[in-house]
Amino acid sequence: MKKTQDQLDKLREVAETSLNKTEELQKVLAQIEALMSRTENQKVIEKNKD
Repeated sequence: MKKTQDQLDKLREVAETSLNKTEELQKVLAQIEALMSRTENQKVIEKNKD
């Protein structure tokens, strides 16, 4: 019984770590998208000035 609980605890820890990494990855991707969007908008603004 103790071994089963230990295995469940370990699996839960792995799952939580995976979720955290996924969350962090989503945040980083969102930041990259925002940066790319701002850069593209800046290019459009500069092009329209000419």
